[in-house]
Amino acid sequence: MLKKLQHQLNLIAIGIFSLIIYSCGNSAASVEETQRNEQTLEKIIQQNRFEIDNLWMQPLRGNQISLVGNPNQIKMYSKDSVNVYLPYHGVRQFGGGYGSSGAIDFTGKPKNFKIEKNKKDRYVITFDGNYKTEAYNFKITLFNNLTTETYVRSNQRDNISYSGNIKILDSSETK
Repeated sequence: MLKKLQHQLNLIAIGIFSLIIYSCGNSAASVEETQRNEQTLEKIIQQNRFEIDNLWMQPLRGNQISLVGNPNQIKMYSKDSVNVYLPYHGVRQFGGGYGSSGAIDFTGKPKNFKIEKNKKDRYVITFDGNYKTEAYNFKITLFNNLTTETYVRSNQRDNISYSGNIKILDSSETK
């Protein structure tokens, strides 16, 4: 009986040791992926060419909504050219007039464009834009794992935020 107990303890010790070795191996791969993501993010910032595909929308007065399969984009071709089309579900404070878009829609040269690195080592991109009578303030936070948080303030609607992924814009793609 003592031999059987000793055998079981040995198996448990081998199992724990195997788990420790396995988890150490994964952390090395994780470190490499983190370094690769950081290099990609640096390249995105240097080139000012990126595309954000949002996966979730968080309206101010409601639950988050999945955007998978819904058209949405933030494309930056340069500091002078941005294309934003984001679906909007929320409260409109002022009438948008006839024929106004239900989405947040801005294409053109952004005003007050800034890229800064904050205390948490995250890049924050801010800019303003107009569409007809509506004015927008955009704040995009870029995380080291290539995810993003986009906050949009409008003079006619409730604030809204989006979360998604960023990638380098294909060089063949133009405005």
